[in-house]
Amino acid sequence: MKTLIAPILEALRNQARFRRTRAALASLPLDARLDLDIYDIDATARRAVWG
Repeated sequence: MKTLIAPILEALRNQARFRRTRAALASLPLDARLDLDIYDIDATARRAVWG
């Protein structure tokens, strides 16, 4: 039973990490994002969470 629930919990944790990361990136001012070469918030957050 533990092996069945573990991947589901990990997927939920990763989704929560993605939402938090995306919100943090979206809260940055535009000039700061451009200085960091962050043009696509979703892609950057996805890469930060899932690699």
